[in-house]
Amino acid sequence: MIDMSKTTAGTRHPLAQAPLDELAAELGRRRAALPKLLVRREKLIEDLERIESQIIALQQLESQSSTIKPRSASFRSTSLASLTKGTRRGPSMTARIAKILGSTPMRPIEIAEELVKQGLHPGNKSLQVQVSSTLSKHDEFTRLARGQWIRS
Repeated sequence: MIDMSKTTAGTRHPLAQAPLDELAAELGRRRAALPKLLVRREKLIEDLERIESQIIALQQLESQSSTIKPRSASFRSTSLASLTKGTRRGPSMTARIAKILGSTPMRPIEIAEELVKQGLHPGNKSLQVQVSSTLSKHDEFTRLARGQWIRS
């Protein structure tokens, strides 16, 4: 004997009573909505990545603020230009990224990992944020899609 509570006709779900042409139409509408949903998901992921990088930057600032020692009066009298001139060690972040990035699209996290792997950066919590900022600020790099960059 067949248990009628388990069959399609015996169920109380509203779709079980709908004609097949209506079900097919509903399936078509839902399939048509898929591209919009995928775009929305990508935007949400991008927003989450941006928020995550801001959180990391703020956490790093928080940890640095607890270890900052007061500067001497002679330091305060030193000009900013004399401090920044010639103090940079090695190539700029732009040059280091340009060395890594080619015509194959890469994400900022992949670039950051490669910088550390090749010994071009010691690596820290904010490295991905630095890479993302450098990519967006310089015309030397081109954004192909969300999170995908190449060297121009």
